[in-house]
Amino acid sequence: MKKLNLIALLAAGLLAACSGSDDTIDRTTVTLESVTRLEQLPADAEYQVWLVSGGENISLGRFRSLRANQQFSALTGQVDNASGIKISIEAGNDPSPEISNTVILSGTFNGNSADLSIDGSLGSFSNASGVFTLWTPTDDNVNNNQNGVWFLRPNSGNPQAGLNLPTLPEGWRYEGWVETRNASNQTVLLSTGKFRAPTGKDSSPAFSGTDNEAPLFPGEDFVNMTILSVEGFGFNNPPDLRSKKIFISVEPFPDFDDRNPFVVQPLVNPAAGNGLYPETQGMDLNTLSFPRAVVSRQ
Repeated sequence: MKKLNLIALLAAGLLAACSGSDDTIDRTTVTLESVTRLEQLPADAEYQVWLVSGGENISLGRFRSLRANQQFSALTGQVDNASGIKISIEAGNDPSPEISNTVILSGTFNGNSADLSIDGSLGSFSNASGVFTLWTPTDDNVNNNQNGVWFLRPNSGNPQAGLNLPTLPEGWRYEGWVETRNASNQTVLLSTGKFRAPTGKDSSPAFSGTDNEAPLFPGEDFVNMTILSVEGFGFNNPPDLRSKKIFISVEPFPDFDDRNPFVVQPLVNPAAGNGLYPETQGMDLNTLSFPRAVVSRQ
């Protein structure tokens, strides 16, 4: 009697395994068909790919670099019911199973394909624009305006915002940059500071003077030789920003690489002109810096 019961139990278990829900057995592949402008992250940060399914973000894995034809998998039911895909930037040592605020790409499935862009994660830059003026308002030297840049319109002494940019989600910040050369003719990237909005001071006046209060707008005077002369910068004199590249980047927050700009650089002037304060100079919309990806499911 006991032997017959055991055989019956084994048969019932085998039948249940064969007829169980596909969601507990089958997995479906999700393929990153193409990806552009997503550079390898530093050692303490990773990309994480998420399937948006059933109102949840389901992790497909973490990677320091993403490449075309990379494949992921998830339960078939989750993939079939998925509405979209997200790619976030996560701290490399973060054990949290939750998605961070720093989503770089997102998109929805149209059939079995999804186009991922920054539009749904960072916002639309279609109307972004900017101007700056070369100016050094934080010191008393009236002859060195070529050594500073401020993202504002002077407006006859009543300055107005010089940048028109979308409001970023919590996991991102804007940052101003100057690309120039030091005394050894090495390319150096100088930050003007991070900011959330086109009005109000930015995060750092590190290079500026102390004679006068800085304007309530993003920008920087590069006149503090105590810092500019140290190793890593290597200037013998304040940098002349005329003919230099001046641009705005979008940075992850927290930022895993403070010394270099992130790939998203929506506004740029590739070579500033000779005009000084109160003259303004325009910036171009740089859509070529925007990452994109295409994902398929099958």
